[in-house]
Amino acid sequence: MLIAPLLLLCHIAVASLVISIPASPILPNPQMLPATTHATLTTLPSAGNVHVLTASLSHSSTLVFPELPAQQESYLLDIRSSEYAFIPYRVDVAADGSILGVWETFRGNPWDNRGVEKYVVDDSRQSPDSVVIEARAVGRRGFYEERAKFSPLSLVKNPMILMAIVALGFTFGMPKLMENMDPEMRAEFEQQSRASPMNAATSNAMTGGGFDLAGWMAGTSPGPMASTDSASGGTTGRESSNAARLRG
Repeated sequence: MLIAPLLLLCHIAVASLVISIPASPILPNPQMLPATTHATLTTLPSAGNVHVLTASLSHSSTLVFPELPAQQESYLLDIRSSEYAFIPYRVDVAADGSILGVWETFRGNPWDNRGVEKYVVDDSRQSPDSVVIEARAVGRRGFYEERAKFSPLSLVKNPMILMAIVALGFTFGMPKLMENMDPEMRAEFEQQSRASPMNAATSNAMTGGGFDLAGWMAGTSPGPMASTDSASGGTTGRESSNAARLRG
């Protein structure tokens, strides 16, 4: 009576799944992973009840599922870490608990869309007791934005700073150029500057158009509207005299 159960146990080939995390350019030292790093095997929701198996990170940077359930199932393998992101995998398990295959998978794609093959059972050989695969880190999680550092070159890239530098160059450079000019060229340059309409407009604006502000405030010179008032008054007088002549 005890022979049948023993034979049944001998035929059950329960395998363990070992996920190794090797060093990579993204993760140079796997020993620095947080202690909360763990892996989960999740069944598909279409299979009915969702079962989740969990494996914690060991000191050797491995995650071990010692015994997979003896049930034909397809699992989603996720490696969860607070600092690094890993590629998810698809794990197919046979009815006797042996692992049929492990492939990379892609979230948001059909389940049958398999990626890179990590392990496939060989029918010509006996299934191994444990399957070891290497997990690949794809990036580091960033929760904070790095503050921009001050650089003197950033001042040179500012247009306002460039305009100020050019203005200072003209302010201190033009007198030096004027000193090194020939007398004839200097006289010609000054003559053209005086005849320039921009120079006349600038001087007129600076002097107020001939209006003496200090004298007007002291009461010794007419105001800015005096010429306009006199012109309008003169025009009115002529018009009135012309009207009187017409009446006469």
